[in-house]
Amino acid sequence: MTKILTLIIIILSAVLVVVILYPQLQENRPLRLKFACDSSVSALPFLTAIDDTLFEKNRILPELVYYSDPEKALAGLFAGETDIGVFPWSTVLKHISTQRETLKVFMAIEFRPALPVDVLARAKKSKIRTIVDLKGKRIGYPPVLRDYLPYLLTAAGLKPADVKLTEASLTSLVNKLNANELDAAWLIEPAVCPLDLANFDTLSSVTTRYITSPFPAFAIGFSPEFIKKTTRIQRTRLKIALDMAVDRIDGNPDKAKLTLGKNFPYCENACGFCRLPQYQRLVEINRPGVQILATRLLGSGIIADTIDTKGLFVEPSVMMR
Repeated sequence: MTKILTLIIIILSAVLVVVILYPQLQENRPLRLKFACDSSVSALPFLTAIDDTLFEKNRILPELVYYSDPEKALAGLFAGETDIGVFPWSTVLKHISTQRETLKVFMAIEFRPALPVDVLARAKKSKIRTIVDLKGKRIGYPPVLRDYLPYLLTAAGLKPADVKLTEASLTSLVNKLNANELDAAWLIEPAVCPLDLANFDTLSSVTTRYITSPFPAFAIGFSPEFIKKTTRIQRTRLKIALDMAVDRIDGNPDKAKLTLGKNFPYCENACGFCRLPQYQRLVEINRPGVQILATRLLGSGIIADTIDTKGLFVEPSVMMR
């Protein structure tokens, strides 16, 4: 009888140890995450976290999923195809308006007029001197800026029918510009820094000049489902890795630019000239600026409903131990 009781005690003790340790073991396992991003400076926090092993040190196994169409990519995130992503604010706000699904934002990217990250590029021999001269011209733009094109045209007193529009990737736009297939191209770094300024002129800070200043460019976040399927410790590690990436970018922008050159080889020899936006951690996000943008998008018809943007941002407790 004593032996049986001893055996039972041993078994129960083993079960208790497993019950206590199993959750900890699960949380300490590397977490595989897919990050959706486009081929612009918006991807730099992810790239820095990979290159500086910040994800690795925080037990995250990252996979970058590059997209061309931000609307399809955001829909894919809510469908579970990716876990975290960086998307234009206009795409996020449109998705809320049409699909009633809210990205939970924990980082953001802002363009400032003092460091123009986007430009309207055109050949020096072009007759385009101001945006008013765009009438009848061939204009290219990347998908992440499609929602803002009406602002540019309205500022020039034009309608879409007054110009010939081409939507293409940043690399394709530069190639088309070089091949004289476009009269002007709206570009974002790092597609700007390799431009041969002997042949091209640029009208800088289009977003901050004609939309809003400063310009809330991108949001970084995940779906509410992500919170349910991850633990607080895992989300804390994610935040630590990307917060440290922003620290590295802010502390050594020259090295951050080399990271762009490493990942986007077409700018490798000119990455030192790239201009970086402001990368904002959760407590630094310009929330009033996002609300102003939402109001302007409503006024222009890009979104159909008034959106209170306060509900978009992750509560700090969700991503803290």
